[in-house]
Amino acid sequence: MEIKLVKYWKIELFEQSKNKSVISNMMNEPKRPFFTGYSKEPIKPNKLQGGDFISLAPSPDSIETKSVRTYRVDEINCTPIYEQPVDAFADAAEPLIKWLNENANPHSQVVVTSTGAELLIGERVYNTEKFLKD
Repeated sequence: MEIKLVKYWKIELFEQSKNKSVISNMMNEPKRPFFTGYSKEPIKPNKLQGGDFISLAPSPDSIETKSVRTYRVDEINCTPIYEQPVDAFADAAEPLIKWLNENANPHSQVVVTSTGAELLIGERVYNTEKFLKD
């Protein structure tokens, strides 16, 4: 089983419709949230009281928050947004593979070390110590 880290929570707040009849409540009309925000922690409805506020960021990377009084909220939907796995090696290798496919013989190979890269058909060699750590 793969463990996923929760990056943030998408919180949707729904309010009770006041002007709906019993028949329209029985029909499955899609509910729309009156406010959608983001939080680092999920909301625990059992710890909220009617006069409390729910403070949420309007976007995942926002510093600003907006607050909603809990007596207005009838339903809360908390959805986890997971961190995407990062493959730094693949991200670094793709530009080199693209360059090889566009500019070199399909059978050529490249050897990359921490100080250089060599195209193995002997045409090009590039060496640098720019990224070498002491």
